[in-house]
Amino acid sequence: MGGDGGNTIRGGIYHDTVIQAHTVMYGHSERRPPRLLAPPPDVYVDRTAVFAELGRALDERERGEATAPLVVVLTGLPGMGKTATALRWLHRLGPAFPGGHLQDDLAPTGPLGPRDPLAVLERFVTELSGPQGDRPADLAGLAARYRSLTADAPALVLLDNAVNPGQVRPLLPGHPASVVVVTSRFALTGLRASHPRTLTVRLDALDDASGAELLHAVAGGGALDRPALTGVLDACAGLPLAVRIAGARVGELLENGEDLHALARELDDRRTRLEALAVPDDLSVAQVFDAVYAALPPGPARLYRTLGLHPTPEFSRDLVRRLAAADDDVRTLQRERLLEPGEEGRLRMHGLVHDHARAQTLGPDGAVDAYADWYLRRAAAVEWRTSERWRYGPLFARPDELAGVFGSAQEALDAFEADRANVVAVVELAYETGRYAQVWQLCEALRGFFFRRKYHTDWTAVCARGLAAARHGDDRLAVARMHLELAFAHADRDADGDTAIAREHYGHALREATATGHARTVSSALEGLGLLDLRAGDPAAAAGRFERAVAALEGVDHPRGRALLTFHLGRARSAEHRHEEAARLLLRSRTLFAALPDRFNEAKALWQYARARLHADRADEARTPLDEAAELIASCGAPKEEADILLLRGDVLAQEGEREAAETDWQRAAHLYGTLGSPLAAAAQERLGAD
Repeated sequence: MGGDGGNTIRGGIYHDTVIQAHTVMYGHSERRPPRLLAPPPDVYVDRTAVFAELGRALDERERGEATAPLVVVLTGLPGMGKTATALRWLHRLGPAFPGGHLQDDLAPTGPLGPRDPLAVLERFVTELSGPQGDRPADLAGLAARYRSLTADAPALVLLDNAVNPGQVRPLLPGHPASVVVVTSRFALTGLRASHPRTLTVRLDALDDASGAELLHAVAGGGALDRPALTGVLDACAGLPLAVRIAGARVGELLENGEDLHALARELDDRRTRLEALAVPDDLSVAQVFDAVYAALPPGPARLYRTLGLHPTPEFSRDLVRRLAAADDDVRTLQRERLLEPGEEGRLRMHGLVHDHARAQTLGPDGAVDAYADWYLRRAAAVEWRTSERWRYGPLFARPDELAGVFGSAQEALDAFEADRANVVAVVELAYETGRYAQVWQLCEALRGFFFRRKYHTDWTAVCARGLAAARHGDDRLAVARMHLELAFAHADRDADGDTAIAREHYGHALREATATGHARTVSSALEGLGLLDLRAGDPAAAAGRFERAVAALEGVDHPRGRALLTFHLGRARSAEHRHEEAARLLLRSRTLFAALPDRFNEAKALWQYARARLHADRADEARTPLDEAAELIASCGAPKEEADILLLRGDVLAQEGEREAAETDWQRAAHLYGTLGSPLAAAAQERLGAD
């Protein structure tokens, strides 16, 4: 055939079939790249921040020279919407990735049965090139064929439910501009060894607004009752799977004209919540968590059940370690996303995970004792650091066990702050399960924390439980001590009706303590009644009570009690205008407190001495003790008392013409009062607003 386009055959004799043509194409057809991604979810909310982070990662790679595919690991709790998020993002990217869109599930039967990547490669290679008889049978050979087939154009790959990095590595495509999204409950940290720029993105719970949007969308947009809606959303705790199931149930109720409040009540009760978050014969939150729990080894499974018995889903990391048989049990629950990092030094469970963990137990066991004992020891260590008062209970007889828990009063108070809600809940749990001795001992141990931080609602609730618990036993001194604690809490709060309640309980404490012959508690009850007399404007009656309280300590080695009573008697004498006697007693109490030592009450004694000198028209003698008091109180973690001292010192400074320094003290006092919700914040602000 000539090169001029002619159609001739020259020379020879041809006996077989001859094909004469300018171009011959035999058995060739264009193969369309596979599009295996499932459709994106039709209802989807939130995740704006997640998409922004993914977009930044993609932009960064496009600006540089990519040598390997971008690998993104979307991780989070089961039901958190990892696959939905991946599909939503990948479908946005689709047109820019002509090399194919691939998807497969790496653990279709759950984490106990991870899929062999060889089976996934066989499917992907077939989708990319069609059935081939010469396809390699080994993993390395098939992975190489897969990379070759994906080398010419960037591809998108979604690998769902990966269990380990070894499943992922052979499935990374050949073109360096490809994107691979892996969803997993696990962080798959090992991928960083081979792909250091792997991006890990954790999906967290939806916020309230996004949860409401998703619930409305799934329910069909009907008018939802706001209180019922709030209860439903609170129960779902931002877990998208739970919100979708709840939305489906809400939609059904609306279609049938039924009351939503019944569903809200089911979801509000921990005993029925998981059952309510189920669509019959289809899907439930419990089923998803059941699969995770079934895969746990015995040690982590036991720890999981134990944490389910904790009354709240958030705990100190130290407590979790104490409960675990081995450190690896804690790490396993974290890898499974059943435990997540909280604030510094804290771990937490999602609320529905916590409900599921609780449902795996038949009832309270030794874990409740473990919780009560751990919080009791922590509270007692705080009390030991913040006060030298005498306390009842076996733990306080072993101070060496408490000394090393915290290094200072401030450290103790700050550390215990995170456990305030937990310890109140543990008191309730211990009471409900009959741990009465632990309840009243917790009440005794918690005074120092509550007194310094002024959480009066929790304080009075704990004391009420402590008294009820003590009454279950035959220890009359425990009953007397609980009356004393409840009286002290009400007296310190000093709201409407508190004085009468405090006086009643101090009276009960005095009678019970007298009957048992316990001099310290008799003295403390008289002291409390004297303080109420002083508050009521009857300093003479108060002084009489304080003198009786001193007499009750005859023969008892109780230097702190005597220091306190000297202090109170000095206040009473000041109120009686016996100024020089008051000054002598208050300075004497300061010396006694310093000898203990007790910086907190030493500061208070100096503050009261300064007040007494002002009442005696000796303002020139008030400034120095207030300076000393302010320095002492600053390290005590007592914002109310620090504010009291600064407010008074500001007044003295203003009288001396030091307005700028006075305003500094008043501003600090206003801030401290404000953090406590004290009405005295307004008094400080008024001073700042004065000309």
